[in-house]
Amino acid sequence: MKRIKNNISIRLRLTLWYSSVLSLTLLLFGMLVYVFLRQMLVSEIDTSIAGRAKKVVQSITIIGPFDFPLQQIILPDIDVFASPNTYLQVIDAHGVLKASSHNLGRQAFPLGASTMKKASQGNAFYETVYSGEQPLRIYNLPLILGGKFIGVLQVGQSLVAIETPLSRLRFILFTGSGVTVVLAGTLGWLLARTALRPIDEITKTASAIQEAHDLNRRIKYDGPGDELARLAETINAMLERLNFAYQKLDQSYRSQKRFLADASHELRTPLTIIRGNIELLQQMGDAEPEIRTEALADISEESRRMSWLVEDLLSLARADAGQKMSEELVSLRELLADVIHRAEKLAGPVNLEATNIFVSEDNYVYGNKEYLAKLILILLDNAFKYTEPGGSVLLKTELADKEACIAVIDTGTGIAEENLEQIFERFYRIDQSRGSRGTGLGLSIARWIAEQHDARIEVKSTLGQGSEFTVRLPLHENIKN
Repeated sequence: MKRIKNNISIRLRLTLWYSSVLSLTLLLFGMLVYVFLRQMLVSEIDTSIAGRAKKVVQSITIIGPFDFPLQQIILPDIDVFASPNTYLQVIDAHGVLKASSHNLGRQAFPLGASTMKKASQGNAFYETVYSGEQPLRIYNLPLILGGKFIGVLQVGQSLVAIETPLSRLRFILFTGSGVTVVLAGTLGWLLARTALRPIDEITKTASAIQEAHDLNRRIKYDGPGDELARLAETINAMLERLNFAYQKLDQSYRSQKRFLADASHELRTPLTIIRGNIELLQQMGDAEPEIRTEALADISEESRRMSWLVEDLLSLARADAGQKMSEELVSLRELLADVIHRAEKLAGPVNLEATNIFVSEDNYVYGNKEYLAKLILILLDNAFKYTEPGGSVLLKTELADKEACIAVIDTGTGIAEENLEQIFERFYRIDQSRGSRGTGLGLSIARWIAEQHDARIEVKSTLGQGSEFTVRLPLHENIKN
């Protein structure tokens, strides 16, 4: 049963609901019209026979002594009222018929015990009785003589005169309602098909998008700004978000593949060197001390290189996982002093200079001290690598607009302007500006650290003259430990 219900189209359900509501409305309206009209016609008959009963009472002739009332009654001629469907009869207190109008002939109104009981109470009343299959409306008027109930005058009129038009009215109401429901249902079906045609177009377009996997396609709707227009707009917005999400997912997938390929390549090179040197040592033994020392130095160097690479990959994996680093109030002066101490060991043949690094002790930033140090060291390490021996690298600090501006300026090879936007991508290298020892991960890690601290990195570079990387860190308002 549930399956059949689910297979009914919206168009058919709308038509059925519309037809059902219309049928119920017409049925209620027809019943109200019929009941109101019948009540009105019966009320007119009641008024008519009540008036005639009063005239009849005034015209009744009673013959006989007072002690024997209703011994003989002469009723007026019924034709006086020009109504052949009106009948009269008089019943005494014992329920015996004493007189009746000529148009009744030998017949009499049906008389029940309840009729005499109500009449004996002295109140006039109406009732509907049946003589055979003919309905009669009777007005019962008690006859009181000398304060004593002596009988009841019954004035009746046939209801056939109103039943016939009422029967025709019922036929017209039911037939007309049926025809109206059929016509309205047909018209409702056509209107529903017209109203729902845009939904069919939307469905076809959505199916075409699904089959073609074309998320760039959109639903076209030229109708008024109604619910269907809002539906089309909502679906188009959803497709826009899906397309954006799909592109991001595809980009992430491609980046992941490139990341794995580059990481595998970076790890393969030192592993190959290490394995080659180990095999050389195994074959040579202690025969060539100088070659043995050189091979061990290569193994040590490549091991350190692998350690750096694995550490960088771990940092990027944490970044991709959305890991939040612990934060605390960090003294800018202590941070820079620590960075200078560690950077002196990386400088090598490059001259390291520092300007205004010993800032006031009242200047603090909020973040992770180790990661902030790593951020600055990455920039310094890059500057050392891409600066020729004898060149210089300057670490400069300035405070402005509630920011600490930490700049690393080198006199190295520089970066072409068209490559500036790509240098923060993972494993991205420029032959003219990157040395052979770099993994292409440092600046990606630096950007992630900066983003975690609500900071930004700005780059200015001139090819052949050097580069300037500036980190802008927000200062913390609470300057006290």
